[in-house]
Amino acid sequence: MLDVSFWEKIKADDMRPPAGYQIDALIEELEHMLRSPDEKLRDKLAFEIFSDWVLNGYCDHDLIEIGDRLCASMFRGLGDRGNDTVFGRSFSALMLGLAIERDNTAGVAGGETIQRWLGALMMWWELEADLRGIVNREHGVAHAVAHGADAIMAVARSRHVTRDQAKVLLGSIVVRLRTSDGVALVLGEDDRLAYATMALLHRGDLSAQDLAEAVSPLAHIGRSEQRFDLDPGAYTRLNTLSWLRALYLQLRLGVQPMPWHADSSHFVRPIPQRDQMVAVLEATLRYYSEWFADPAA
Repeated sequence: MLDVSFWEKIKADDMRPPAGYQIDALIEELEHMLRSPDEKLRDKLAFEIFSDWVLNGYCDHDLIEIGDRLCASMFRGLGDRGNDTVFGRSFSALMLGLAIERDNTAGVAGGETIQRWLGALMMWWELEADLRGIVNREHGVAHAVAHGADAIMAVARSRHVTRDQAKVLLGSIVVRLRTSDGVALVLGEDDRLAYATMALLHRGDLSAQDLAEAVSPLAHIGRSEQRFDLDPGAYTRLNTLSWLRALYLQLRLGVQPMPWHADSSHFVRPIPQRDQMVAVLEATLRYYSEWFADPAA
């Protein structure tokens, strides 16, 4: 394994791949570093360098194989909870999203590959058991929900994803929230899940009825009265409420592309039935509070 100072020099040199080294070997080492419990090694070096190389095309020659390896990494230790294996799964999902982002820009991978990656991503997304945001001061964030949301955001903007698949993705976000018992998502996951949802809605092929069908299971959760100290399901209510609020605000105020999006046109597309979608969210939010005024009064 190369010394930390080696990677620090690359980062200091605007992320340029160093001369005299085979980039494929360096990429494999970066993949290994993504599994590290060391926050600096994993997050500040491996992820930042690897993501730059993927987005800027340094990995195009082997992007399909890289993506397949990232998919395999998402299943390493799947089902574990409370140990360090979550880092490899979560950061592999995040990197897979950037590989899809690169395909969105440059068309490197192709439809068959994107479909294969999507299948792996969705299986991991719904089965991941370790939903911790921050692990501790030394190890930093695991952030599986946020990283999965970022990957879904990239998938939502893929030309290889159909309307039916977009509808499944929307439902899958709700499934993930409904299975978040015992974990409070308080590290920005609500905003990132909402942003992924907005990416789906900006496709223009989902209707207000599609959104209503997706969020309908959340109504009964809003009416539940549970104590956090007695019932892990109380966290599910908190998490779904946070997402509904975040999505409501993003739908009302609008969103913009992120700085790493080479193509900014997606979020310029109008959302059909935006007003009806806002009404769907308002109706659902009313299940979560008795403080809102009665619209019929």
